[in-house]
Amino acid sequence: MVAYFFPPVGGVAVARTLGSVRYLPDAGWTPVVIAPAGSTYHLTDPAGLGALPAGLEVERARTIEPGHLRRLLAPLRGRGGTTTPAPAAEATASAPVASTTPTPAPATPVPAPRPNAGLTWPARIRRTLWFPDDQLGWIPSAVMAVGRAHARAPLAALHSSSSPASAHVAAAIASRRLRIPWVADFRDPWVENPVDPAMGRIDAWRRRTLEAWIIRTADRVTFATPSLHDAYVRRYPERADRFSVIENGYDRAELPPLPARGGADDDVRRLVYAGSLYRPAELATFLDGVAAVLDRRPEVADRLRVEFIGSATDACKAVAVSRLARADVASVVTFTPFLPRAEALRRLADADAALTLLGPGPGMAQFIGAKLYDAIGLDRPVVAMLPPGDARDVLAGLDWGIVCDPEPGSVADALERFLDTPPQDRPADPDGRYDRAMLARRLGGLLDELRAAAADRMPA
Repeated sequence: MVAYFFPPVGGVAVARTLGSVRYLPDAGWTPVVIAPAGSTYHLTDPAGLGALPAGLEVERARTIEPGHLRRLLAPLRGRGGTTTPAPAAEATASAPVASTTPTPAPATPVPAPRPNAGLTWPARIRRTLWFPDDQLGWIPSAVMAVGRAHARAPLAALHSSSSPASAHVAAAIASRRLRIPWVADFRDPWVENPVDPAMGRIDAWRRRTLEAWIIRTADRVTFATPSLHDAYVRRYPERADRFSVIENGYDRAELPPLPARGGADDDVRRLVYAGSLYRPAELATFLDGVAAVLDRRPEVADRLRVEFIGSATDACKAVAVSRLARADVASVVTFTPFLPRAEALRRLADADAALTLLGPGPGMAQFIGAKLYDAIGLDRPVVAMLPPGDARDVLAGLDWGIVCDPEPGSVADALERFLDTPPQDRPADPDGRYDRAMLARRLGGLLDELRAAAADRMPA
């Protein structure tokens, strides 16, 4: 399994591979993970190493990234060696963003992103040279790491997960060299990714070309959502028979126990959003919904608390600063820096409900926030601002959660429902359809098919 996002690298993307390696042995497969050594990705979670299954074989492959160059040059610029400046929204664990940053005019409209908007010339040069992504320098060592693992014990199949697309490139090269069948897993779209504004025509052409090569080279391709699968079927109809959907899910082994309820703050309802903030329009819409419900019912300021946990882009920080200029909104909403996954899950378990946000627009129907599944696994209620699409379908299929449109008035209505109605008192997913153990069995079945097909091709 070629996976850049693997402990100690942090972030929600880690959970998909980690869940697979934990449960694939139950499906008859022993995983070997090819992971980076020396990653400069800005989120790290060393505690995640403690969550790895006992005896798991992990082959570390040295990565060379632009972040290493930035660290070398940082002293010359009179700065420290970090690869990503700490966002203002993450200055303290509970202080509102407005306390650390000058306040722009309230309710500032969020402009539509433009190709390469906000990228400095060095960043544009980096995107040009480091293609397909910053992990380009990881490809040679990852290919060699696959070879070393295969030399120790022959591998029956390869699996890679993107992003980064470099993981697919490394797996494709190793698959051809070693003649091992290969599954390419897409957690998110790549060419037609609606949340990637920094893509000009040349970059789009290069992505289309490389993506087509990946799709046509892989023996099987898996996707994290049905709409993502359908988009690739439309783009590559001749390969559709090799496409499958394996959703994200929750892992009961890492979910904390739910705390006992009761106490002095029973009237205070807590919403927790756990994940990165990088789409400012969504954050603006939700915070405007908070302002709207406070305008309707000022007493909500004493009953509602909303905590955002995770990193934030500059655009999202600017939105937060603008909206938190209102004292009543600032009394309700707080921002907390990135936390290790175990702690983020603990806070989610301790909340009265999980918050998930997704805005409207072309292509947005195919996204499902990974933390939505954690909330389902914890049987936590969900307040979900969503357009029509896969995420709504998940909640509708489970008859779970309070769903609203990405519009401030609808958000205000949902918050009132959250405050005024008792939570659902039943399991969110009684059949375990999104349990990682079940999803790993489905992946194991796909790998079984590949192994059988490879055996049929062997000469008698």
